Amino acid sequence: MSANRPDLAALQRMDAEHHLHPFCDNGLLAKKGTRIIERAEGVYVWDAEGNKLLDAFAGLWCVNLGYGRRELIDAASADAGAALLQ
Repeated sequence: MSANRPDLAALQRMDAEHHLHPFCDNGLLAKKGTRIIERAEGVYVWDAEGNKLLDAFAGLWCVNLGYGRRELIDAASADAGAALLQ
Protein backbone atom coordinates (compact mmCIF):
# COMPACT_ATOMS: atom_id res chain seq x y z
CA MET A 1 0.00 0.00 0.00
CA SER A 2 1.14 3.56 -0.62
CA ALA A 3 1.92 5.91 2.23
CA ASN A 4 -1.23 7.94 1.49
CA ARG A 5 -3.62 4.98 1.34
CA PRO A 6 -4.81 2.97 4.37
CA ASP A 7 -4.41 -0.80 4.15
CA LEU A 8 -7.44 -3.05 3.75
CA ALA A 9 -7.66 -3.88 7.47
CA ALA A 10 -7.61 -0.17 8.37
CA LEU A 11 -10.39 0.57 5.88
CA GLN A 12 -12.44 -2.33 7.26
CA ARG A 13 -11.99 -1.03 10.81
CA MET A 14 -13.10 2.47 9.80
CA ASP A 15 -16.10 1.02 8.01
CA ALA A 16 -17.10 -1.07 11.04
CA GLU A 17 -16.80 1.95 13.33
CA HIS A 18 -18.92 4.29 11.21
CA HIS A 19 -21.36 2.35 9.03
CA LEU A 20 -24.24 -0.04 9.62
CA HIS A 21 -24.74 -2.33 6.63
CA PRO A 22 -28.38 -3.08 5.81
CA PHE A 23 -29.27 -6.55 4.50
CA CYS A 24 -26.16 -8.09 6.10
CA ASP A 25 -25.43 -10.60 8.82
CA ASN A 26 -23.62 -8.12 11.06
CA GLY A 27 -22.15 -10.89 13.26
CA LEU A 28 -20.53 -12.51 10.23
CA LEU A 29 -19.46 -9.12 8.93
CA ALA A 30 -17.72 -8.39 12.25
CA LYS A 31 -15.76 -11.65 11.99
CA LYS A 32 -14.93 -11.54 8.29
CA GLY A 33 -14.66 -7.79 7.66
CA THR A 34 -16.44 -5.73 5.07
CA ARG A 35 -15.86 -5.79 1.35
CA ILE A 36 -14.08 -2.59 0.32
CA ILE A 37 -15.04 -1.45 -3.18
CA GLU A 38 -12.23 0.24 -5.09
CA ARG A 39 -13.75 0.98 -8.47
CA ALA A 40 -16.81 0.54 -10.63
CA GLU A 41 -17.58 0.42 -14.33
CA GLY A 42 -20.89 -0.32 -16.01
CA VAL A 43 -22.73 -2.85 -13.87
CA TYR A 44 -19.60 -4.19 -12.15
CA VAL A 45 -17.60 -3.22 -9.07
CA TRP A 46 -14.13 -4.41 -8.04
CA ASP A 47 -13.19 -4.94 -4.43
CA ALA A 48 -9.83 -4.32 -2.78
CA GLU A 49 -8.94 -7.99 -3.20
CA GLY A 50 -9.37 -7.79 -6.99
CA ASN A 51 -12.73 -9.59 -7.24
CA LYS A 52 -15.04 -8.41 -10.05
CA LEU A 53 -18.66 -8.42 -8.86
CA LEU A 54 -22.00 -7.71 -10.48
CA ASP A 55 -23.47 -4.78 -8.54
CA ALA A 56 -26.91 -6.28 -8.07
CA PHE A 57 -27.86 -3.71 -5.39
CA ALA A 58 -27.01 -0.59 -7.40
CA GLY A 59 -30.56 0.04 -8.62
CA LEU A 60 -31.88 -0.44 -5.11
CA TRP A 61 -29.81 2.48 -3.85
CA CYS A 62 -29.15 4.95 -6.65
CA VAL A 63 -27.09 3.71 -9.59
CA ASN A 64 -29.66 2.04 -11.81
CA LEU A 65 -27.85 3.01 -15.03
CA GLY A 66 -24.39 1.72 -14.19
CA TYR A 67 -21.15 3.51 -13.42
CA GLY A 68 -18.97 5.68 -15.64
CA ARG A 69 -21.31 5.72 -18.63
CA ARG A 70 -19.58 8.27 -20.88
CA GLU A 71 -22.65 8.82 -23.06
CA LEU A 72 -24.75 9.77 -20.01
CA ILE A 73 -22.00 12.02 -18.64
CA ASP A 74 -21.75 13.80 -22.00
CA ALA A 75 -25.54 14.21 -22.28
CA ALA A 76 -25.84 15.61 -18.74
CA SER A 77 -22.90 17.96 -19.33
CA ALA A 78 -24.38 19.24 -22.57
CA ASP A 79 -27.77 19.75 -20.93
CA ALA A 80 -26.23 21.59 -17.96
CA GLY A 81 -24.20 23.77 -20.32
CA ALA A 82 -27.31 24.61 -22.36
CA ALA A 83 -29.20 25.51 -19.18
CA LEU A 84 -26.42 27.90 -18.14
CA LEU A 85 -26.63 29.70 -21.49
CA GLN A 86 -30.34 30.40 -21.15
